[in-house]
Amino acid sequence: MRSNQRNPRRELPHSVAAVRTRWFMGIVLILMAGIALRLISVQVVRRAHYMELDRVRHAGPDPGRPAPGGIYARDLEPLAVSVPMESICANPTKIASSEDGIAATARKIAELTGLDAEALRERLERGAERGAKFAYLHRLLEPERVEGLKRKGIDGVWTIREYTRIYPGERLACHVIGRCSDWHEPLDGMELRWAFLLAGRPGTRAKHIDAYGRSILGEDSTGVLPPEPGKNLVLTLDWSLQQVAEMALDDCMEQSKPRSATCVVMDPRTGEILAMASRPNFNPGGLEPGERDEITARLQNLPVVRQYEPGSLFKVLLAAAVLESPKYHPGIAYVCNRVTQIGGEPLRCWDDHPHGTTDLAKMLAKSCNIAAARFALLIGAEHYHSFLENLGFGEKTGIGLPGEVSGSLRPVEEMRERDLANLGFGQGVAVNDIQMATAICAVVNGGHLLQPHIVKAVTDAENQRVIREVPPLQIRQVCSAETSAKVREMMGGVVEHGTGWRAKIEGLAVGGKTGTAQKWIPEEGGFVAGRNIVSFVMVAPLDDPRFVILVTADEPSVGEHGSEVAAPVARTIAMAALRQAGLLPEEAEISEDVVSAPAP
Repeated sequence: MRSNQRNPRRELPHSVAAVRTRWFMGIVLILMAGIALRLISVQVVRRAHYMELDRVRHAGPDPGRPAPGGIYARDLEPLAVSVPMESICANPTKIASSEDGIAATARKIAELTGLDAEALRERLERGAERGAKFAYLHRLLEPERVEGLKRKGIDGVWTIREYTRIYPGERLACHVIGRCSDWHEPLDGMELRWAFLLAGRPGTRAKHIDAYGRSILGEDSTGVLPPEPGKNLVLTLDWSLQQVAEMALDDCMEQSKPRSATCVVMDPRTGEILAMASRPNFNPGGLEPGERDEITARLQNLPVVRQYEPGSLFKVLLAAAVLESPKYHPGIAYVCNRVTQIGGEPLRCWDDHPHGTTDLAKMLAKSCNIAAARFALLIGAEHYHSFLENLGFGEKTGIGLPGEVSGSLRPVEEMRERDLANLGFGQGVAVNDIQMATAICAVVNGGHLLQPHIVKAVTDAENQRVIREVPPLQIRQVCSAETSAKVREMMGGVVEHGTGWRAKIEGLAVGGKTGTAQKWIPEEGGFVAGRNIVSFVMVAPLDDPRFVILVTADEPSVGEHGSEVAAPVARTIAMAALRQAGLLPEEAEISEDVVSAPAP
């Protein structure tokens, strides 16, 4: 008969087994936790470290740096190009522990390259003291100087291909092009704005390579990419016209001695910038010692980064706004007695002689402030403000140059009667040269506001294939063709019998407008007499405009008005542009009666 009672001696082995199982499982869990922590450390915490180890130990040779793209004028004249150079590199730690040592290695390098052995030794010793495995011994040498070193082959010493920027035109269009550092790092201008195109793309190293450079069996390295050279940037600038503009500004600086001067030449049919220059300027290939004290002033691309009150230049836009207003009819005229009361304050005209009865055309020709103020009050703040907004004032043009300012335009609700009157002759508004030239283009080209642009195309490294072309872009219609034609006719009167007579070109109808604006100096309590920005805008030819030329000069020491300082500069540039386009008549020389005519 079987008993249901369990034998305690049979249960003991099962208890021991359970304890042992628990211990085993505990150890396994601890090991698994350790492995998990190690994986987290390798794959997450120290991922960058191990990726770098893999790149160094299991990668192919350095594919080299891509050749940077160049910057060219519209006719493919080079403005900024890169040339290949060689830099000498070394592993100071390895050389210090080598059989030759640092001193002997430095002497060998010096003998092969013509460099100073003592300087090389000092660089190697400094690197060895830091435990460095990489150091530049000398950068940017001509390739022929390192040929002997490359043939000899010194352990721990090698060369790498680098590039340096050269500027064939030296200072030509320097503010547009910008600068690169000695090591080809973009600093400003087009070099900085379009660096993503100019720089190219570095190649990739072959992966899955062992320490001897052999492909690891079973792995694939077909995804290796060679360096992609940078794209070339073709600008809208005309090389010859840019040279003329630069020389004309140099003459202006010498004769009128302003603090600064600018010039912008635009094609009103396309919005292309044909020339852009500023003074003072600089050599992008390297600043001279005397220029470093004025570095900020010299580097500023004034037509883009400076904003100012335009003064009487604005009367061209006022005339267009008046012609577009339903409140205007051709018989309207105002009397200029030199002083009038507007908004409870006296308003004075610039001229010591009253202009008398002044209609819209005479207002522009004689640049009458009182008539301009009255016409602004006639059309009202809402209409005038809306017209100026449509021209793009108060916002950036989007020309694609660094540092562009937006200017300012007072809101309608904040505009008092006197503010509106002042706006008629260009006070109480801030503009930059590009905004002003773009607006003038719009009111003389048939009323089309075009996007100003300075990039014409992007091409491949050999300039053989156009990758992208920048076509003209119309933003909107700002006035009628009839209004545009009347404005051009009035601008012709400015040159023929008004303040812009110094811009006259014999045998060809051209238009213009002078500007003289007092500068607002907060440190001196407001507007200061004698501290002016003077300007002149020129349209040529008048019947079918091909060029709009805007010239400004800041605080000239010789000459007080745009007619004296800026108009002759604009005329010089216009004659060169017209001659190049085959539009300059044979008789286009200044006649004696123009030379001796009295200043208005």
